[in-house]
Amino acid sequence: MDKLQIPPEEVDAVVKELADLLAETEKSPIKQIKRIIQYCGIDFARKMYQETVDVESKGGLFLAKQERRRTMGGVFFYLTREKVSEEQRDAIFPPFKSKLKQAKRPRVGVPLLAWKERIALIESLKTHQGEIKSMKITLSGRPGSVEKRGEIVVTTMSYVTKVENFPRELPRPPETPTLYSIYMTTKQWESVEESMTDPTDNLLIDGVCAFDPDINGMAVFVVNARSELTIAKAKAAAVAAKPQKPAKEPKPAPDKAVAKAKHPAPTQPQPQAQSKEVRKSRIADMQPEPVVASAAPLNPNLPPDVARKLNELNASATLFRQKVNNLLAKPPGQQFGLEMTQKLLKNVEDEIAALQKKHNA
Repeated sequence: MDKLQIPPEEVDAVVKELADLLAETEKSPIKQIKRIIQYCGIDFARKMYQETVDVESKGGLFLAKQERRRTMGGVFFYLTREKVSEEQRDAIFPPFKSKLKQAKRPRVGVPLLAWKERIALIESLKTHQGEIKSMKITLSGRPGSVEKRGEIVVTTMSYVTKVENFPRELPRPPETPTLYSIYMTTKQWESVEESMTDPTDNLLIDGVCAFDPDINGMAVFVVNARSELTIAKAKAAAVAAKPQKPAKEPKPAPDKAVAKAKHPAPTQPQPQAQSKEVRKSRIADMQPEPVVASAAPLNPNLPPDVARKLNELNASATLFRQKVNNLLAKPPGQQFGLEMTQKLLKNVEDEIAALQKKHNA
């Protein structure tokens, strides 16, 4: 795939700005940022950064195993992978050399399995079946309508298998949606019911499953139910409750007489050292003013999706203003990314103004 015709000095400038905004200092992610600009363009890279800021303002993204949040750079690369074509993805995120070497090796004489061939193959394997000792399923998504029957709550979800990261040797799974009926206790549902009113939250379920022939789908029996937002809030509360390390006690001041003997006072003033101290103190005093999000109430008659969009845009604008103030507080030679951040702020403010005018917000 050919690179876009962008002047190298312009590419380097935008790479430096994005790397600074995303707090990326390692060579590998900085090279990936450069390839994103070279193969997708500067406007695309800026759009991905704006979407990253929007995601961060809503709580960020967790890793696949939910053990921690992605870094801001991790969110940027995750969103980019989802938006680019397969050809662009291979150019921006090339596989490891070992995988490339393996792909170039001649294939062993094992033919690829076509999906339609599976039936005869499985029938021949049924005579000597294996045995599963334990099984657990994890689901993540939005529940549908909910029915409460006594101490049991039932809902349904469906899933179509995604094949982006499948090994190419495997047959492609069918795209027919699989129905999952979810069975949980009232107590399990009540622990996530309030959180599910937020359309941005996802239900996380651990349980066991079995095929239900009467509905031609899977029945899932819940062992543990939680939501992404409740997990994030619990982690934030744990961090806030963690005791802070006690401040170190200041060292006792040395005896003045001994200090004078070791360092006699200079006979002449030192204007150069004094000017450095003055300059340092002035820079230290340049602290950005805190940005306060607008508390103006929205029109209560707004449609829910419009109100939610305005809230998200206002949160993004607040974050951009804070970044602009932080950059303006730095010396002129260190204000990397200021122009880009100001442009993104203006885009968000223009979108807010357009929505407010359209809906009389």
